[in-house]
Amino acid sequence: MKKKLSLLFVVICFSNLHSQDFELRITPFIKSKIVFKDGSSKDGFLRLASSVFKLRFKEKEGDKESKIDYELVEKIITNPNTENERTFQYLNHNYSKFKIFTELIYQDFLSIYISLSDADELFYSDFDRQSIPEMMAQARFDNRTGHFNRLKSSDTLELPNGKKIALPIRYSYYYNLSYRSASGISPTLSYYLLKQGDSILYKSEKNKRFLKKARPIIENCPDIQLDLEEDKLTLRNLPRFIEYYKMTCGVEKKDE
Repeated sequence: MKKKLSLLFVVICFSNLHSQDFELRITPFIKSKIVFKDGSSKDGFLRLASSVFKLRFKEKEGDKESKIDYELVEKIITNPNTENERTFQYLNHNYSKFKIFTELIYQDFLSIYISLSDADELFYSDFDRQSIPEMMAQARFDNRTGHFNRLKSSDTLELPNGKKIALPIRYSYYYNLSYRSASGISPTLSYYLLKQGDSILYKSEKNKRFLKKARPIIENCPDIQLDLEEDKLTLRNLPRFIEYYKMTCGVEKKDE
């Protein structure tokens, strides 16, 4: 009985610490334009309250925040009409009936979307969201080792329009830090394709699985299917895949 109580106490403490740790992450309001499915829109400031599915909005910085149902949202545009403009959407995908939070990074006949396993981190990737306990643990670790081991990672994609985009994966969350070692959880970046006129995202993955899971994208283009089956083409280079797809399947290039 004592062992069970001790275990319960540890679990509760860990849960509280994890909850407090999460709450210490900054969740600022970001200037945004919210476009709704009924065609209306709102301009103001948006933040995500503990989840990408919990939207808090206010028209002016001093206003009281209000809730917005994500199911009513067509897309979120942060920093609209600036060079830092980004577009986010809640979309269905080919691995689950549940929607995921994604960012549109390239728009064409086949558009490219990305998602992170830590969806909040995708939305707030322009911000350093290490919590205070993590910062303190990081400082102790760095002072002892003499190195800055932030466990950062990123990805860069050269888009079909010639532009390069640095995809945001800022850092791993540190847990179980000691003076000699550090362990963390790094968010996983996934790529998806959305065919023009479709509403389902298809995950970019190895040929054999893509042929099985993304049939609606390729079923009307036998040449693409054959090239994927014979490994003459892969999705490791998405920009090349998209251009090859448009050329091979007779798709006219969409205006930028």
